Amino acid sequence: MKIFIKLMIIGMLLLGTRSYSTEITPLLGFRAGGELVDKNTNKKHTVNESESYGFIVSFPYEYKKTIEIYYSHQSSKLTSVNVDLPSTTGIEDIPLTIDYLHIGGTAPIADYDKLKTFISGGLGFTYLSPDLSGLQSDLRASFSIGLGLKWPITQNLALRLESRALATLFNSNSALFCNGGCSLTVNGSLFIQAEVFAGLAFSF
Repeated sequence: MKIFIKLMIIGMLLLGTRSYSTEITPLLGFRAGGELVDKNTNKKHTVNESESYGFIVSFPYEYKKTIEIYYSHQSSKLTSVNVDLPSTTGIEDIPLTIDYLHIGGTAPIADYDKLKTFISGGLGFTYLSPDLSGLQSDLRASFSIGLGLKWPITQNLALRLESRALATLFNSNSALFCNGGCSLTVNGSLFIQAEVFAGLAFSF
């Protein structure tokens, strides 16, 4: 998790050098989806849907466009994994946190006085961290794409609603959570989740 925080701070410092106003949006949402197929058993392991939270830091860029840092965190479980560790053996639901950190932006679809719609997207990393002794966290490249709207409330405050598709990249036969031994060998190249969230955007 430390490398994730360092990447986020570096990105904010780099973008913060621009002489534009800044917008910060705390987020509260719901994330669903996420399936891993074990190559050895062909068994599907799913991530339980659950709440998510995070923030977006936005900087104006060109006409009606923004550059953004997007961070989102989910605490969930990966179901029915065959675990063979000194501390635990058998079929277990593994507690799993999933964090996304993307740098991207938005482009407008329509801009009315009372409603602004946009497309969003970003590139970055996914941090998958199992909470089970003997397993190791994984950092993977990922990207996102979404649709959103803003409803201005005051000059410096707006309601932001958005939905995003989040895709994490794997090489075929990628090994996950390795620490001496591996719990999963993944068959496939994408780990896909969907998220909807809302937040209040503060600009200053």
